Amino acid sequence: MAKNVNLNKDVFNKNTYPKVIDTKFKSLGTKTISEQVAEIPTTQEFFNMYNELFFSINQFGPTNSHEFLIKTSSEYINFDNENEIVKLLQAEIAILRQDLLESQEALSDFSKSIPGVDVSETSERSTSGGSLGDGSSDGSSDIASILIDVDNPTIPAPPSVSSGVSNENKVINDFFTYKKSSIRKRSKRLGLSKSFIRKVKKANNL
Repeated sequence: MAKNVNLNKDVFNKNTYPKVIDTKFKSLGTKTISEQVAEIPTTQEFFNMYNELFFSINQFGPTNSHEFLIKTSSEYINFDNENEIVKLLQAEIAILRQDLLESQEALSDFSKSIPGVDVSETSERSTSGGSLGDGSSDGSSDIASILIDVDNPTIPAPPSVSSGVSNENKVINDFFTYKKSSIRKRSKRLGLSKSFIRKVKKANNL
C-alpha cells in the first residue's frame, strides 16, 4: 500500500542566508597570523621546555640532539675561533714547560759531572757553617755553598702566557679575533710592522 511522505524545505533569501549559515572556512584549520605568532614560545618558555626535556633529548645525532645544539650554537657565536686561540696558547705553554724541563735536566747533569762532590755532605757542612770543633772555619764552607748553588739552582718561574706568545702567534691570534680588520689597524694594535704582518699572513694562509 502506498505511503505519502511529506518533505519540508527551508529557503533563505540572500540577506538572511549569511546570518543562518556559517560561510567561513573553519573546517580547513587555517589560523590567522596573530594566532600563529601567539603559539610561538618565548625565549623563557623555550628554556623551560629545554630543561624539562633535557634528559629525553638524544646525546648524539644529526638533528634533535645535544650534539646538534652544540654545533649550531657554536657556528652562530663563532666559538671555533676562540678554541683555536686557546689551542695556540696551550701549545705555547707546552713549549715553555719543555724548555724549563730541559734546563733543569741540563743543570742536574752539570752538577753530577763535578768529580768528588757529595751533595749530602756539602749540604750538612753548609748548614753547620763549616766550623771545626774549636769554632774556627776550615774554608770549606765557601766551596760547599758554591756547590749547593750549582746543584740546587734557583729556577725562575715560567713566564706568563702573554709574555711567552711570539709575535707570529700574536698576529695569528689577531686574525682569528678580528677577521675583517685591516693591516694598518693590526699594525697599530699589535705594535708590529705592516710588512711583518703581511709575511705572517702569507705564510699561514690567513
